[in-house]
Amino acid sequence: MDPNTTLSSAQSPQTTAEAAAMRDIPYREAVGSLMYASLGTRPDITYAVSSLSRFSDNPGKAHWEAVKRVFRHLSGTKDLKLTYGAQELDLVGYTDADGSMHEDRKVFSGYAFLIDGGAVSWSSKRQEIIALSTTEAEYVAATHAAKEALLLRSLMVEDKEVLAHLTPLTLDFLRESRLVKRRREGRTTDRSL
Repeated sequence: MDPNTTLSSAQSPQTTAEAAAMRDIPYREAVGSLMYASLGTRPDITYAVSSLSRFSDNPGKAHWEAVKRVFRHLSGTKDLKLTYGAQELDLVGYTDADGSMHEDRKVFSGYAFLIDGGAVSWSSKRQEIIALSTTEAEYVAATHAAKEALLLRSLMVEDKEVLAHLTPLTLDFLRESRLVKRRREGRTTDRSL
């Protein structure tokens, strides 16, 4: 899906003629197929599938075009694959929130964890809360990623080398990094007038 594409419920059918035109289009089945690929082997489409699944009850033509674009992406990148090596068993995590408020005011966020450069766990979904700022949205995303890191570390209990050091979790947002550093230094972000 094109990163500049904005999907909304306003693009859903507004008239009975538009609804009739969409009735025979296998939107749910197509999104289900994409979800299967996303969950198993294609983390690169996870955000797009998560976005598209929101419109399964009442998809419009723009939603269907976005689904077809994801299928074209899969067709054009069918040689991509997850690769796992045996060099290092370092667990590394990345997390981000999209920062844009959607029509329901909920932010999409996600994470990916890699071992030796190969993705072993990933997720992209709408946050359950309505974040009051992008900073809060990033913290919520980081919290979900940290929970996943703990789970993955517990599964790797036999590898003492991995458990001997911390799992790096990279935030995409510079402000959050500075806030974490301030907190470590004992400084607060509160301001008094």
